[in-house]
Amino acid sequence: MTIEEALQIALDAHKGQKDLDGKPAILHPIAVGIMGGNDAEIKAGFLHDVVEDSDLTLDDLRRKGVDEEVLAALELLTHDNTTDYFEYVHSIARSGNCTAIHTKINDLKHNLDRGRKSYKKAKELNDIEKSERLAKINEKHQKALDIFGYMPLYDDGRSRDGQPVPMFSRSFSSTEDAR
Repeated sequence: MTIEEALQIALDAHKGQKDLDGKPAILHPIAVGIMGGNDAEIKAGFLHDVVEDSDLTLDDLRRKGVDEEVLAALELLTHDNTTDYFEYVHSIARSGNCTAIHTKINDLKHNLDRGRKSYKKAKELNDIEKSERLAKINEKHQKALDIFGYMPLYDDGRSRDGQPVPMFSRSFSSTEDAR
């Protein structure tokens, strides 16, 4: 499957959907896909929300010709709501599937970036309810990024604590070790 075909599946699956700010939902998967470092990560980025947010299943995507490497990543990236969110993120981090790991990091980075912008706008508009909701969502995304050892850099290249931090600074052998 080509990158363009994966993008078309995502466009069709997210048609008419809106995000929390009322923007077309497809903008997020496009951003995550563009952040990918190779073809598999780009395709996985475009498709990462399709199973959660549409009627398509992994089997449907397989029938449409999505590569097995991408399908394996999408299986890890699809959150089953019966699983605790942070256990789900830990399972991706422990999986060893670089496509899934990189795509999830890109997903979280983009979510955190747009969440911070929306939070700032809500604060400027004195929308207390929305700013409080966004603060909780942003905290959740940052905590999830921390599972991967990722710390966002400020514009001058420093991390939050002023030190460079490797993206994958730790590995997890069990749920207890990860917490």
